[in-house]
Amino acid sequence: MFENVPEFIPYTILILAVAGIGLWMYKDELRFQFKSKTTEGTIVNWMASTQGGKKYFYPVIEFQPKGGQKQRFRVDDRCEGAPLYEQGTAVKVKYDPLNFTKITVQYPSKKA
Repeated sequence: MFENVPEFIPYTILILAVAGIGLWMYKDELRFQFKSKTTEGTIVNWMASTQGGKKYFYPVIEFQPKGGQKQRFRVDDRCEGAPLYEQGTAVKVKYDPLNFTKITVQYPSKKA
């Protein structure tokens, strides 16, 4: 029954299936990358937390979406030991215009 099927067909089907599953799994991230807006933000504070005997610092970012009110969030990015940046450091914030709690932050490069 399958003797006359070209050899590349099953591989093509497999590749398309894997690509489809990958797109479905990362659809929210892909949507964020295409629909997000970028604005300037500022590190306004650092929150400290101790986990497993180590002290971690989480930045609190403030930004204002276009046409919206100022937003302030503690992001999941963290550093160990001491804050990497001073309060008032400018950052770039990518945010979802439909859900301001979904953000990613681009920090300035740290000069050694």
